[in-house]
Amino acid sequence: MPINLIFSTIIFLLTSISTAQDFNTYFAKGSLRIDYIHSATFNDELFSVDNFFHEPFWGGSQLNLIDTFDYGAYKFEVYDSTNNKLIYSRNYSTLCGEWKYTKEAKSLWRSFSESVIMPFPKNTIKLKFYKRLKNMKWELWTKIYVNPKNYMISPTLKTPIKSFKIHDSGDASKKLDIVLIAEGYTQSEIQKFMNDAQRFKDYLLACDPFKQYKSDINIWAIPSVSVESGTDIPGKGIYKNTLFDSHFYTFGTERYLNTTNNIAIRNAAANAPYDQIYILVNTDKYGGAGIYNFYSICTADNKYSDFVFTHEFGHAFAGLADEYYTSEVGVEDFYDLNSEPWEPNITTLVDFNKKWKSMVANSTPIPTPDIEENADILGAFEGGGYIAKGIYRPKHDCSMKSIRYNDFCPVCTKAIIDRIKFYSK
Repeated sequence: MPINLIFSTIIFLLTSISTAQDFNTYFAKGSLRIDYIHSATFNDELFSVDNFFHEPFWGGSQLNLIDTFDYGAYKFEVYDSTNNKLIYSRNYSTLCGEWKYTKEAKSLWRSFSESVIMPFPKNTIKLKFYKRLKNMKWELWTKIYVNPKNYMISPTLKTPIKSFKIHDSGDASKKLDIVLIAEGYTQSEIQKFMNDAQRFKDYLLACDPFKQYKSDINIWAIPSVSVESGTDIPGKGIYKNTLFDSHFYTFGTERYLNTTNNIAIRNAAANAPYDQIYILVNTDKYGGAGIYNFYSICTADNKYSDFVFTHEFGHAFAGLADEYYTSEVGVEDFYDLNSEPWEPNITTLVDFNKKWKSMVANSTPIPTPDIEENADILGAFEGGGYIAKGIYRPKHDCSMKSIRYNDFCPVCTKAIIDRIKFYSK
């Protein structure tokens, strides 16, 4: 074995052993879930603690404890209070963070329930929460202390449901764990959900690059039961009594299927170890949503469900932006064209070196003319992130732009692979 490879292997092993020791030093079994209320207008945001839970499972890595991607609109950092050492961090986005950029947010406040999850600490921890400003800089939002011995941390599993591991690749701490939870399935439709979950598992694992990394992925099905079948379609006057209160017409956009019932979602997901939550909604209407490190949601029976499922997972798992710019959306002025957006697959060219410039051939002009002879090359094509001018995408077309199942471009593919490796190390 070459000497440089020997030294690299030794360094990797020592780092892994050290990080594993850190996990056992600072964390106990299970996870700490903190529910909080996020209230906002266009200009202001408030954070209010709601509840604490000691949940039975921790699905995350025991090695990659610090988030190194710098994605998302928010992040939290966990410090051990005995030595002020940073022991865990994660970045994420939220539905409230999107709502801030709607027309409605310019005239009133709204409040949303949100949660953060971390391995359960052994000692009192200090949490720092940050919000990302529109210029992409971080600002300290709030900080709180949590004593793990506080008797107000509930150890009760609020919604016990038997979970089923429908794709088993091994230990949750070394795999990407995805939970599929049922919305709008009645008790008599639970077998339908289990069949749907198998089908959506197959959609994901047949799609590149997930297909190549299926041995790094676990998938769980949680058959949560609703009183009524289906989902709300407010624009059509249709309302259903479902467990997660999902609905179309989010922010006034018909296809935007979502839910604000965060607590019910988290209570159901807690029945399995998870890194990502995916909600399957029992309807054939087209729609879905994906919010980075928050959750994904899509409908089960639409003819394009395979595309929607993987497209929305691209948002929630890999932090991928929408690359389209002609469809109606509910947000306004979502990106600052004078700053480089955090999403890995769009750029304002303010700092293209930090994006995919190294993957582009030297002969390719930047910006790249969106003409027929450039349809299959990697470049920087104008139009993306909901606007036609000033934001650029990597290719003429991709699964993050059009209804194209199993067609992630090389930039999106790399972002997905990087995230899989982060969870499965």
